[in-house]
Amino acid sequence: MLDAHRPNSPDFLAGGGEMGALMRAYDWASHPIGAPDTWPQSLRTAIRIVLNTNHPMFIWWGPDLIQFYNDAYALTMDAQQHHAGLGARGREFWHEIWPIISPQIAQVMSGGGATWHENQLIPMTRNGKLEHSYWTYSYSPLDLDDGVGGVLVVCRDVTRDHEATIVLREREAELARVQQIGQIGGLEVDLRTGFRNRRSPEYLIVHGLPPEAANESHEDWVRRIHPEDREATEQKFRNAVKSGVRDYTVQYRIIRPSDGQTRWISVRSYIERDDAGKPLRLVGAHTDVTDQVLAEQALRKSEDEARRLAAKLADLNETLEQRVRDKTRERDRIWSVSQDLLMVADHDGVWRTVNPAWMRTLAWSEAELLNKTSRWLEHPEDQARTMAEVDKLAAGEPTIRFENRLRHRDGSYRWLSWTAVPDQNQIYCVARDVTAEKAAAERLKNTEEALRQSQKMEAVGQLTGGIAHDFNNLLTGIVGSLDLMQTRLGQGRTDNIARYIDAAMTSANRAAALTHRLLAFARRQPLIPKSVDANGLIVSLEDLLRRTIGETLDLDIVAAPDLWCTLCDPNQLESALLNLAINARDAMPDGGHLKIATQNVRVDAINANAPALTPGDYICISVSDSGTGMSPEVVARAFDPFFTTKPIGQGTGLGLSMIYGFARQSNGHVSIDSRLDIGTTVKLYLPRHEGDAAAQDAAPLKGDQHVAAGETLLVVEDEPVVRSVIVDMLKDEGYRVLEAVDGPSGLRVLRETPNIDLLVTDIGLPGMNGRQLADQAREARPDLKILFITGYSESVVMAKGFLLPGMEMITKPFDLDHFLRRIRTMVTS
Repeated sequence: MLDAHRPNSPDFLAGGGEMGALMRAYDWASHPIGAPDTWPQSLRTAIRIVLNTNHPMFIWWGPDLIQFYNDAYALTMDAQQHHAGLGARGREFWHEIWPIISPQIAQVMSGGGATWHENQLIPMTRNGKLEHSYWTYSYSPLDLDDGVGGVLVVCRDVTRDHEATIVLREREAELARVQQIGQIGGLEVDLRTGFRNRRSPEYLIVHGLPPEAANESHEDWVRRIHPEDREATEQKFRNAVKSGVRDYTVQYRIIRPSDGQTRWISVRSYIERDDAGKPLRLVGAHTDVTDQVLAEQALRKSEDEARRLAAKLADLNETLEQRVRDKTRERDRIWSVSQDLLMVADHDGVWRTVNPAWMRTLAWSEAELLNKTSRWLEHPEDQARTMAEVDKLAAGEPTIRFENRLRHRDGSYRWLSWTAVPDQNQIYCVARDVTAEKAAAERLKNTEEALRQSQKMEAVGQLTGGIAHDFNNLLTGIVGSLDLMQTRLGQGRTDNIARYIDAAMTSANRAAALTHRLLAFARRQPLIPKSVDANGLIVSLEDLLRRTIGETLDLDIVAAPDLWCTLCDPNQLESALLNLAINARDAMPDGGHLKIATQNVRVDAINANAPALTPGDYICISVSDSGTGMSPEVVARAFDPFFTTKPIGQGTGLGLSMIYGFARQSNGHVSIDSRLDIGTTVKLYLPRHEGDAAAQDAAPLKGDQHVAAGETLLVVEDEPVVRSVIVDMLKDEGYRVLEAVDGPSGLRVLRETPNIDLLVTDIGLPGMNGRQLADQAREARPDLKILFITGYSESVVMAKGFLLPGMEMITKPFDLDHFLRRIRTMVTS
């Protein structure tokens, strides 16, 4: 998945050390997440932060929890994990700890907010073996639209700290227990009989002795003392016994017999004496203070090091003045060449010093800027906010990212972002010109709004596409049955059903028209694109348009000379123009002017007003009226499906949605500019097509006949009514018709019947679909002709290259004449 020569990596992947290089080289275009320039802004921002921090950080993105991480996190993984981690799916990569982290991730992804976990036990496989590690980490949501798109993880491996804490607690508990027991008789020495000893079990543990050493001799104790401490320690003991003191303390090292370790022992003892002061016995407590002694030694070492550093600092002070002079010169250079606007003001907001960047940015001279406040430069709408910010600075509060507008010498305004801090009687300020960033942010906002509109249309399209599939299956049965009735009536073969035909056909065709509108705005309607001369098409519609809008409206057609051709479905374009003319007529109930104009348009860069238009050549058809116009709120919803301002029963709310779907499916765009009481202009952009306009197909007359010569046709359709109607249609024309209910049964018929002239199959078959059936059929019969039937065309149907030579497609519902003409053309060609 890595390509070390991948060019043009996005800016947000810049830097980041090893992981930044790996992310730039990764073949994201082949990954389900797609190329980086398609990633959401929230993911880009998070990745930029993760790559440019030294703290271990991690990202899970999307439903599959795709992984990203930085160099600091990579150091916590072994080589095998690191090799497979980037771009992996979270559930698969962390399967061994998924029961632990899955509920925590689910809480964040479902909108439950951030989580925090301290000293969490996480079993991890490192270097081929399972290790128990402890982590402190937080899970934070990454926003996407109105929900959560991913999880940002900030973490730290605290295994060593956790284990050290456990050891320390055990040591403290042991120390407390030994001290407690020792104070009630850890050691007892009979001073009257030659230092005979009696030791408690806790004493034996501290000294590393076996149980049988409870009554060891004084000499045994002396031998256990470290050689360097032995003489002084024994002498101090004997002196305490002789001197008459009662409290006796000492600290010394021993070499523990059980493991050979050197340990520090602290002894607190009490010497009992008779009335004459003669020693009777000694009772004491022995405590292992090795950790405390080592800590004190380390502290003394640190203090010694601090003293050495202090001496070095004293030496450095000798060159401090020279360094100050160097830093002053460096500051002056930075002041002069900085692109940021640097300024010092007093607490009244009067400018005292400015750097040259101010003159470059606003074009005012230094003399014009100094010794006055900025009020004369401020945009009138910002003056009150700026004064309040200066008052806060004078009160000691810093300013971070305060924005206002200052006037350029040419009269325009520049947006500045300020950071300022007060110090004694002055205010130190840094400002940056963010005018370009503001404009870019506004363009981004418009682009995101367009994206949300497109996503909304896609969501509705999924609903309407599914409705159309079942609805058109029913319509095909209705229209086909009625067509048969009409044919048989003409042959004198039926009675008493003519009164039902007209009503049924009218209802069926109205339902079919509604279905086509649903599919059009959902961008699921199969288009038949051709090279179209839009000027010629509009002129051919002029009579129909004039009859449609009526005599009270003036129609003006302005056709641009040398208009480019475009590639689109001419029938859909005619329908779109007719819809726009009807909308314009309804907006001008008292008469008015309707203008249809064409022009060539070249788009050199992405425009914030039409972000869906990629750079290139387009033709533009504008339809303008002088009607009532629309408010901004209505314009914002104009393309929404089922949204209409017309009274109930006078509009479905699908007209503009259909036009939007047609334009987007044709790789174009549509926009609306409308003002109340002035009028509305709708612009339809369609991509330029090189080449001449295609000639219009001449429809055969209904009386044209082709006498079937016994050709054999196979019909594969899972809907019984539809299949029965099609079979009866074809048999009435004299064809030999075979039928099958699904793909596998259709394949069996093809294998068992040697001569089949045409395969007629529905695309939306259950299990094996129509295209899969066609592919398998052509493995044995490469020249087999195939006519596809569809009521709802899936995305694969509309894909380029779906129809191979010898394949055609017809959309349900269809009338008898049109269907039979297609059959005749294919079997005789």
